[in-house]
Amino acid sequence: MSAENVELKEEQLSLFEGEEANVEETDGTLEENDGFREAVYTQMRKIHNEGMVVGFQTACHTALDKIYAFERSVGKKSANDYKRCIKDLKKFFEIGISRKVDADEAEESTEAETVQN
Repeated sequence: MSAENVELKEEQLSLFEGEEANVEETDGTLEENDGFREAVYTQMRKIHNEGMVVGFQTACHTALDKIYAFERSVGKKSANDYKRCIKDLKKFFEIGISRKVDADEAEESTEAETVQN
């Protein structure tokens, strides 16, 4: 493996925080490439999962904000007010659920880790 490849590999591994980057000069066997690919794949899945958690938290906060705004409104609340609040929440969730995933993203998320209802 040339010195340029070793430096590039060290740079790529240093991008992953919390992981020690031990790169030794080797002949570049298939097992080492698979190990590197597995490390990259693992880090990408971590980033993907963290992004999904942040998105879920954002959706929950938005729904709670709508509920809190309704609860804090002054005056007596009628049945129609409650229906309006439910309709607003329903519309918010329907928009989120109706979003389609790109074909490339759908192929990547075919693992059992994703939860669909």
